[in-house]
Amino acid sequence: MIKEKQKILQQYLKWGWLAFIVITVVFTLLTIQLQHQQPQLVRQLLIEIRQMLPPSRNNVQLFGAILLNNEKVALMILFLALIPIPGIYWLTFLATSSSVGLVLGLTVKNGNWFLAVKAFVLGILPHGIIEMSALLIAVALAAQLNQQWRRFLFSKKHTHDNTSLKSILLQYVILVVPLIAVAAMIESFITPLLIKWGGF
Repeated sequence: MIKEKQKILQQYLKWGWLAFIVITVVFTLLTIQLQHQQPQLVRQLLIEIRQMLPPSRNNVQLFGAILLNNEKVALMILFLALIPIPGIYWLTFLATSSSVGLVLGLTVKNGNWFLAVKAFVLGILPHGIIEMSALLIAVALAAQLNQQWRRFLFSKKHTHDNTSLKSILLQYVILVVPLIAVAAMIESFITPLLIKWGGF
């Protein structure tokens, strides 16, 4: 049973990372194209992105704001699983992936791809690997929750497996919550140093 769950998680991680790469590349290219065709719209998007960033005076406050925001994102994935539509829990992950592509697209100025790659490696990759993996684990758990919920709502037998529900929540607490905390710590304390070192 444990090996089967590990296999499911590995599948979600593999296909989720592939989806992340494809979505990021597509949205990077779309943003670059948009910058040429609708520069005013891109500037407005940039202002809105800056407003979404947590206001903070120091790294500790930044850590708290990022941690809270990312835990909300992961919980949103689980809450979406309660809508009895298969796959809807992917929406939050897809939105996060597209926002990464948007930021990278905004980084490419005058066709300077080196700058975008540098920004990705120093500003996103160190914490992003852990954060996106945590979100993908949340998606895998949401898929199980969604399947159980639909079975409970639409099955004639109405069997409810409390053990499995507890297992999903336990995996969330043991895997997702700490990974998001580690990612937030890296993003708050290490990423700013890397960005400064990179000359941004």
